[in-house]
Amino acid sequence: MIANYISELLETNNRVIVPDFGAFMVKLEAGKRKVTFNDFLKYNDGLLINHVASKEKISKDDAFKKVREFAKELIAALKTNQKFPVASMGFLVKDERGGIQFIYGDESKAETPVKEEAKTPEEPQKVQDEPVKLADKTEDKTQQKPPVVPPTVQGKSTTPTPQADQVKPGAPVTPTQQARPTVKPGTPPPPPGKGPVAPKKSKGKSKTGAILIVIGIIVILGVGGGLFYLNYDEWTGKAEKERLAQEKLEEERRKAEELELLAAAEREAQRVQDSIRAAEEELAKQKALNQKKYYLVAGSFKVRSNADRFADQLKSQGYSNSEVFMESHGFWRVSFNSFVERREAFAEYQNLRNRDIQVWVIRH
Repeated sequence: MIANYISELLETNNRVIVPDFGAFMVKLEAGKRKVTFNDFLKYNDGLLINHVASKEKISKDDAFKKVREFAKELIAALKTNQKFPVASMGFLVKDERGGIQFIYGDESKAETPVKEEAKTPEEPQKVQDEPVKLADKTEDKTQQKPPVVPPTVQGKSTTPTPQADQVKPGAPVTPTQQARPTVKPGTPPPPPGKGPVAPKKSKGKSKTGAILIVIGIIVILGVGGGLFYLNYDEWTGKAEKERLAQEKLEEERRKAEELELLAAAEREAQRVQDSIRAAEEELAKQKALNQKKYYLVAGSFKVRSNADRFADQLKSQGYSNSEVFMESHGFWRVSFNSFVERREAFAEYQNLRNRDIQVWVIRH
């Protein structure tokens, strides 16, 4: 499953790091994307962890544990020289030096030609040894039978071998005659003016030299690639530090915005509470105003101004709760005090009567 997530991320990213294991990297070759592996990048950049947590709807800690188990499986499989498939992209394998390589797509089919080319240096030796064997057989045959005249080839007669080149029975064989192979029936003679065909030993040497040159180039490229990967972290360290610094600034900015939003929410909640409290107080006032009370009336006036002057006079005498109100008969009443409870109102009424103060009670 983690391998599928890696494949998904590589479609939109140039690098996916598996913590504590290595990084899959995308390179462009001839206009095509090719996946390679770098076992030097092992730090956790958070890309794979966040993707696994989002896909499987789990916490980042659980996602990190799953990725770590996946890395342990890779390491265990590669220790036993097993090929570990990675989704449908290819597979990981250990090379001869113990490093980890990623074989992308169908590149594994390229191993067969390499094994066949290893046999080619032996072929020149076989070709080189063949003329000597033919010469030995010729020496035996010439002591018993005369040379055979080659037949015609494609309707044309071949030139007979000169008598000087023929070996007579019982005559000693010179080194030149031993090294010269006999002409097989049906084989055309060499063109005039040209000597015998050169042995293929030089061709084998050229092939061996070409192979050595190719091996040298591969070694140079391998060393260069190794140096590149070894210094990759150092070369990209500055960019990585800048990226981490930018992420830190973004995190601080995000936290500041969250604190500001929290403070604004608290202010709004306090404002709503104050509004509710004020509304409750206003409702209580309105309820108190609308509720009928028992007024201890001290005087009654037809004109409002006279009622106001009398109310001010009562307040100066200590009746601070004195009020002016309109009674239904069209008179302005001035009270000493007012009470919601009837019992309290009549208790005060009796107190005023005991002090010989003229007063009466009106419920309004």
